[in-house]
Amino acid sequence: MSSRRFAVDKGTDTVGEIVAEYEGSVFLRPPGGGMEWSAPPDQVRPCTEAELRSARVLSTPVVTFPWA
Repeated sequence: MSSRRFAVDKGTDTVGEIVAEYEGSVFLRPPGGGMEWSAPPDQVRPCTEAELRSARVLSTPVVTFPWA
């Protein structure tokens, strides 16, 4: 089982991995990687498994090969 924690930023309705909590802010990063953002702790809630699956699908880059 993974020790990574994921949550939903209620202000933007966006799923992110919690990467830090510091001085009244929660810092999140998209599941597939990318820019971090911050949210107030009262605007963050645990995400459901369905929300996490959906976020992972939508944030996974699609790689195409020109020779394929």
